[in-house]
Amino acid sequence: MKLALDLILLITLLVFQASSGTGSDLITESCKDASKGDPNINFDFCVASLKAKSASPPTSPEELVTMSIQITKSNGTNIVSTISDLLKDPKFNYYAKKCLQDCSELYSDALSDLDDAIVALKSKDFNSANTEISAAMTNSVTCEDQFMDGNEKSPLTQENKIYFELNAMSLAFIQMQK
Repeated sequence: MKLALDLILLITLLVFQASSGTGSDLITESCKDASKGDPNINFDFCVASLKAKSASPPTSPEELVTMSIQITKSNGTNIVSTISDLLKDPKFNYYAKKCLQDCSELYSDALSDLDDAIVALKSKDFNSANTEISAAMTNSVTCEDQFMDGNEKSPLTQENKIYFELNAMSLAFIQMQK
């Protein structure tokens, strides 16, 4: 009788553990796969980014991709706000301010691209979602390149890097859907 009770308790514990850890496990496993397949994705950054913004963990790969894109959009919105603040700083010369203005436009366009990616994702059009996220991702590179082209130090290097990596995560998660 004790063995049967212990077995029931063990099975109940395993079932509870499996059901309560699904979203977290989905994040961890997806980040592990993504970071193995793309050198632009750091496993720890991936997990931390997704878990920090998750009130409730995703329960499906589709939810994970949508959550990842939403996090990227939030990050992009914060970058636009940062650029707005930087444009008020008198320490930047004309060229740097022109770059910042261009970066603001690029990020605004990228936010629209990410909205389009979510629409495409909801209709299971993974190729279009992939294209839209790739376009958003490229804008961070273009922003950074503008400063380099004029031999200016970019005040957005870290922001551009993080935004690029967040997009890379979304792309990797979409590839896992195909």
